[in-house]
Amino acid sequence: MATYRIMTLNMLTDGLYNYGDSRFSLRIKAINEMIRVQSPDLIGVQELTTKMFRHLGTILQDYALIGEGRHSGFANEYSAILYKRSRFEVLQETTSWLSGSPSKKGSRFLLSQFPRIATYAHFRDLETGETFTFFNTHLDQNFTFIRNRQAQVLRTLILKNQSGIFTAVTGDFNAVPDSEPLKIVCSAGLKDTSTDRLGSTLRGKIGSTIQKYRPIDHILLSNHISEYRLAKLDQRYCGYYPSDHYPLIIEFSI
Repeated sequence: MATYRIMTLNMLTDGLYNYGDSRFSLRIKAINEMIRVQSPDLIGVQELTTKMFRHLGTILQDYALIGEGRHSGFANEYSAILYKRSRFEVLQETTSWLSGSPSKKGSRFLLSQFPRIATYAHFRDLETGETFTFFNTHLDQNFTFIRNRQAQVLRTLILKNQSGIFTAVTGDFNAVPDSEPLKIVCSAGLKDTSTDRLGSTLRGKIGSTIQKYRPIDHILLSNHISEYRLAKLDQRYCGYYPSDHYPLIIEFSI
């Protein structure tokens, strides 16, 4: 039996929020400390930009990063995966676009504000030899019908590519539990571990009110995983909040 700790972390892009305590150069101290304390095995990160890479040195001592930018020109964000170098081997990795042409870089559905992507990989656990599949994504923030279409593409990618003893999906879905995008993705044989008991995963009052204090960040697991522990990390580290989202971390054994 092996135990896994998986985190989803919206890093808050530095593009529009580069002032005060929102500056990534300050928040990275909190992120580093949070990762040190929580010691996740894998992390799905959203809103990571190229400029933010220069601050990741401490993290990249223990974690490797995979994923491709979304090729959006402005605000070229990554939905990357970080994994412990000492524990896992990447067998295959891919970045696909959540559009009508998933292999076309920079493609998007009409009215999607930005291209949206899913990064996924097949991993081998070096401790057990078992393999599993990990997906990470970030859906459109503006329109439910766009999120539904992106969710359909993601579902197809999961059904086509999942293999191994389990599948995990992390992401900022910009959608609450039991919403249509989550139902679509979970129909690929997954369960949403985020529930309304978490409360809002947005730290700001405006966003939390809009979402009726329900979570929009999610960790999905294969249906056969029945026991797990999920936590919302709502504290400061080194005097700063890691992001404008509260990270989630889940632990389970299989």
